[in-house]
Amino acid sequence: MAAWSLKLLFLYAILCQEPVFSTWQDSRNLYYAIYDHYYNNGTSLTDILPVLNQTEPMIILMSLALNSLNSFDAVTGQIEISGSMQLSWYDEVINGTVDLSTYNVDSVLIDHDKAWSPSIVLVNAVDTVQDIGDTTYKLRYNTADGSVEWSPRVLLRCSCSPDVTYYPFDRQVCDFTYTAWGYKTEEIRLQVKYAEWDISDYEENSVWKIVSTSTSVFFSGDKDYTNFQITIEREPLYFILNVALPILLLGLLNGFVFLLPAESGERIGFSITCFLSFVVLMQTTMDFLPQIASPMSLLCVYVFLMMCCSVFVNIVTILMMRVYHKPEKEKVPNIIQKIIRVLRCKVCKKADRENPPEITWPDVARILDFFFFLVFLGGQAALTVFFIVPLGTQY
Repeated sequence: MAAWSLKLLFLYAILCQEPVFSTWQDSRNLYYAIYDHYYNNGTSLTDILPVLNQTEPMIILMSLALNSLNSFDAVTGQIEISGSMQLSWYDEVINGTVDLSTYNVDSVLIDHDKAWSPSIVLVNAVDTVQDIGDTTYKLRYNTADGSVEWSPRVLLRCSCSPDVTYYPFDRQVCDFTYTAWGYKTEEIRLQVKYAEWDISDYEENSVWKIVSTSTSVFFSGDKDYTNFQITIEREPLYFILNVALPILLLGLLNGFVFLLPAESGERIGFSITCFLSFVVLMQTTMDFLPQIASPMSLLCVYVFLMMCCSVFVNIVTILMMRVYHKPEKEKVPNIIQKIIRVLRCKVCKKADRENPPEITWPDVARILDFFFFLVFLGGQAALTVFFIVPLGTQY
């Protein structure tokens, strides 16, 4: 009895293993069936559209899966991403000549160069224009519905016109435009498979964050174009600490030159140092920005105007030093003396009205120093509010 039980178990094990051998054989047979169709007697038919009615266009569905945003260079106007292009179509010829339902497999992989695949090209590439995919990436023929899926990896580097108006709170909108190169609209029609990009496997970028993605198709000339658009936003903290805040602090420091005592002899050196610091900050800011006139960065305009203020501070400082060091024998004009007395409130006292104190050139220089301190500090504050507040509202 035990022997018969062992025999039954052995036969059952053999029967259970049979579908495995049958599945492998079916995969082999289906592979060669597709291969034999496209390589009939050694002749390649991979350049012929797999459409039974050649007057009807072939529909290709496209979508993009994003893995990483490698870089965005605002100076050169280039963006680089990596991911995979997802394409699918229906091979009417294979479905018409091969009975896929007779094969006990869900799908079979075919070499890229052993069957028909579309020639898809990135139109606005900056380095080279070539077809996506190679022999590394296989075509998957699904037996359930007769569709073909292809997901080649892509490293995309294309041109992207930067908009740095609100730098470092700027947003960039970049497009990756594809077309079926060499095919007309009557032969291949491109359609969107998924409106948004697949970012499930996306690795976060430390400089840029993704705001939105979209996919659309448009027609131009005699071709269909698929446009993959991505909107990214800069993470501004690094640039605030290293570019924006030094500019604000230096602008605040620039006006305090008028509070330095004229006797110290440090005014000219202090004001020139502030001016040279603005020149360095201007150069540092320009290193992060493209060399374009429109649109111009508000931060760049702000630094330029602050540098102009520093120039005027230097000019006024030199004039004030000349006023302070005028010869004592040179009398201060009466009109200036009256103005200085009003500003110093000396006319408020009766004794001062009867016997007004003598006003010297150092007195004039000290009053003017305080006046210009308020003027330049107020002017720089107004410039800061006018330019920085619109930038801050973008955050």
